Amino acid sequence: MNFEYITKNGVETVAPDMHGVMSEPFVPFSVRCPSFVELNDGTIVYFFCVKYHSQDDEAPGCGALVRSLDGGKTWGDMRLLRYDGAPCGGGNPIYDAVNDTIVVLARSRHWRPGCEQDHILNENDQLAGRTYERFYVTKSCDGGLSWTDYKEIEIEGIPSHWTVQTCPTPGAGIQLKNQKDPTKNGRLVMPSNRAELIDGKNAFRAHLVLSDDFGDTWRVGALEDFIGANESIIVELSDGTLVYNCRNQGGDPPSLRIQSYSNDGGETLFGNGVVETLYDPICHSGIAQVTYNGKEYIFYTAPTGEIPASADHLWGRREMLGLYVSCDGGETYKLIKVLSPKGEFAAYSALLATRDGNLLCAWETGPVYGEYRDIKYTSLDIGELIKLI
Repeated sequence: MNFEYITKNGVETVAPDMHGVMSEPFVPFSVRCPSFVELNDGTIVYFFCVKYHSQDDEAPGCGALVRSLDGGKTWGDMRLLRYDGAPCGGGNPIYDAVNDTIVVLARSRHWRPGCEQDHILNENDQLAGRTYERFYVTKSCDGGLSWTDYKEIEIEGIPSHWTVQTCPTPGAGIQLKNQKDPTKNGRLVMPSNRAELIDGKNAFRAHLVLSDDFGDTWRVGALEDFIGANESIIVELSDGTLVYNCRNQGGDPPSLRIQSYSNDGGETLFGNGVVETLYDPICHSGIAQVTYNGKEYIFYTAPTGEIPASADHLWGRREMLGLYVSCDGGETYKLIKVLSPKGEFAAYSALLATRDGNLLCAWETGPVYGEYRDIKYTSLDIGELIKLI
């Protein structure tokens, strides 16, 4: 089963906000950054970002969600993860299964006094130190139907030399459940990225942000030291090992994913380096852990489009979304299926392994290469995928 449109491109839309108040009519210009969580009762909540007038990262928009009560076969109406006066555009979810609560961590960006410009702030403004960030948490105890007001928080442990303090990575965080140290089970872990000054120059890095009180307070955890590590994803294996996988933002060598591991619940990382069997066209990716017939797998999605021969940069084409699998805890990966054709735009993706044996995948696409207008979605039978290995 596939559907191409969550919000139909160019169609006027109204939707309830997080307190049930209907929005003013708007036409979604762009939809981006899909992610999933599955609740204890099997409800699947599917998050994404709606942009109003531009697809630019810092352009005005808000978080949105739809819900499925039948394992992803059908979806309910869209809801907006915002309310009047909300200072941020949605945020990234983690499902707290202990308390049956969805926790969303969000941030907003603001001009520093005296640094205001006559345009919407962008990444270059952040790297130049002209902006600062604020962080917020909202929670839902009824499966995404209603939400608490955004509560402003501080993330402890952010060094002053980070020019981008903490950007929760597009996608979802995880709650730990297999840790050898039982005090770390229940911990919330949000993959994040930052930029920091190194020898006077900005460099992208990735890190983890942790909460040990179910999202009320947060602190910086493990730091990924590989220069160029950016938007990141994470899974927990059955033995408690965390596999932390990062976009390679023009790092060295190019076009390979960066990966490291944690055996202390995200406090520290070890074994970082590039994955020789995992191509990286510099794009956010999807990841999911699966245990099937007593064996453990990691599934991973990313575009597989090659770097054009005439390109003067390292970015590969965002097309031909590939589904990879690892049978050895993330040491090596194998491409087993291509989910979208050559020439069709395919960018950021998300994966969710459901308890009923399916692998849900969503990815950004659009009618024109480089235009983030639609989100495609498919449901794959995990047993059938295993046969492809």
